[in-house]
Amino acid sequence: MTAIMKMLLARGPLTRAALAISVVFLISAPALAEDFVYPTPIPFTNSEREALFAAVNGETTSEQRKQAYLAQLARLTSMEDAELQDVEELEALMQSLVESLPDDPELNAALGSTTSFKSSFYLDRLAKLSLFSRRGNRMMDRAVKQSPFNLGARLQRGISCANMPAFLKRARYAVEDLELVKEQVGNRFGKEFLGFVEFYLAQAYERNKQPDDARVLWGKVAESDTDWSAKAKLALRSI
Repeated sequence: MTAIMKMLLARGPLTRAALAISVVFLISAPALAEDFVYPTPIPFTNSEREALFAAVNGETTSEQRKQAYLAQLARLTSMEDAELQDVEELEALMQSLVESLPDDPELNAALGSTTSFKSSFYLDRLAKLSLFSRRGNRMMDRAVKQSPFNLGARLQRGISCANMPAFLKRARYAVEDLELVKEQVGNRFGKEFLGFVEFYLAQAYERNKQPDDARVLWGKVAESDTDWSAKAKLALRSI
């Protein structure tokens, strides 16, 4: 069953509880088939992401701020030496922007992803880990429930959940979200974006106890001519 079919069934009369994001790609764009809305592309390199974030000033529009904040989120979540202070600063900036764009599901999902990311700094303090994880997950779930066809919100939740430890049992949301993004966006944003989505979808498969699916998809990414090839090869060694 495709990701679209699963989603449509979830909206039917026998609906399940709504399954309500990542690093990445927001701002509303022209609609896809039906009501789908594309994610917003952001730079792929951290140096470009940092420059975009640093360029924010008093003349920057709300939409431009959103793009810059998403770039900063992608940069911080990809860094091994990210600092909690920088994450908290970004969270505060996003919260302020939400006041200007309260109904933007992509921005709300990104805020949830940022809050959830804070939990990674408290691995030895389970109370705070649980607090930030639950709070962030609720925000992402609400954003997806608000607009299930918004691929930016789906991407944010999908990447965030794909990075969570398996014991938090969020991998199934990552599988649902990233399968949908892969199906609807495909190569529209180029091979690097597709490799990025497929890498984390494979990681979601692995954490959702679907090792065969993970192995196949990581194998595909490993053979690709993208920056994700080396990461996929490394991941294959651990599965």
